[in-house]
Amino acid sequence: MTDSDRGTVDAARSEQDHASNSPQMEHLIRSAIRATNLRTIGRLALNGTSTFCACALIWEHLITVQLSEGPSMYPTFDVRGDWLLISRVHRNGKGIEVGDVVRYGHPNFQGVHVAKRVVGMPGDFVCQDKPLSTSIGKEGNMIQIPEGHVFLAGDNLPWSRDSRNYGPVPMGLINGKIIARVWPLSKMEWVTNPLKPAQLDSQNI
Repeated sequence: MTDSDRGTVDAARSEQDHASNSPQMEHLIRSAIRATNLRTIGRLALNGTSTFCACALIWEHLITVQLSEGPSMYPTFDVRGDWLLISRVHRNGKGIEVGDVVRYGHPNFQGVHVAKRVVGMPGDFVCQDKPLSTSIGKEGNMIQIPEGHVFLAGDNLPWSRDSRNYGPVPMGLINGKIIARVWPLSKMEWVTNPLKPAQLDSQNI
């Protein structure tokens, strides 16, 4: 066998070996790509689940958003509706003060949430200017707010049904404090407490 013949045979064997190895290489490449894709999908799923859980925790325990409609809180909130940012940290009345606007579950209608302003805290006396539907007080009388309750009223008193109708509200029904209006964008602003603690002049005491 001449050198030329040996070269031809070696080339043929090389091509045969390459042809036999090609399916194996292709299989290995596809397996590697498949494994990489599965790992990527797994990471994305894990990241997505973590993000969802974090958002759910924030939504449940820190903040939430609610649409407020109706005339009872006009002019603070628009009759046609404003989207409000609510701090869930203040659930059960934690850290609220007179002048704050809170969201609470309506004492007479399950599943209904309303927004009113705190006008009296436990132990405070308030003047009842509208007959109560309970026996707590009568029109024109001073009533003392029981422990664990707050007295709530709308800013637009003639168009609000509030504690003047159904009495002081248990603080356990409070599920948040309204801290900002987030929509419409043109009216985005913080909802602040307009009342300031009284400053006593020590010279007049």
